[in-house]
Amino acid sequence: MNKMKTISIILLVLVLSLNGFSGDLKADNVKSYEQPVLLTSIGQAADVLIMKGLCKKAGVDVQLIKQATGDSLAGFKAVIIVAGGSSKGLGAAKIDISDEEARGAQLVEAAKKAGIPVLAFHIGGEARRGALSDGFNKLAANSAELIVVAADGDMDKMFAKAAKKSKARYIHIDKKFDAIDVLKDLFPKVEATEE
Repeated sequence: MNKMKTISIILLVLVLSLNGFSGDLKADNVKSYEQPVLLTSIGQAADVLIMKGLCKKAGVDVQLIKQATGDSLAGFKAVIIVAGGSSKGLGAAKIDISDEEARGAQLVEAAKKAGIPVLAFHIGGEARRGALSDGFNKLAANSAELIVVAADGDMDKMFAKAAKKSKARYIHIDKKFDAIDVLKDLFPKVEATEE
């Protein structure tokens, strides 16, 4: 009986610690962000278009600029980067990998200098990992103050380790559509005040 109690306690501690690691958005200390938001990709994957739809469903005021640079930041209060590479997307944009990485690095550096928070979303799962994508993923993860990863996109804990190293908030969601609730908590609607 004592052995079963011990195992139960260990399992409970593990579950609680894993839930805490994933991030509980309902916690009192969750930082909220202001709008409008610049939405862009690092890696030119089509996931950025899905993210635009998720933002719309969450009521977040975003403007998609696929090849945003530091010059694109005027008027924005936050940046959402959708990480993940696509050879088709890079080809269509006529950009090579090194140029895309340089653009992404310049954008996040300009945002940092301007005091604009950068949030990274990786919603493409395992399909947006590997040789083509991981340079873009690391750039986004290392630059963000908040990282949201969907499904099996962080099996090796690359994003979680980057978050721990930089003290960024890390949130794991089961499926990309769960990002809607995350976005609603990160970007609460401002109620109009009557005069």
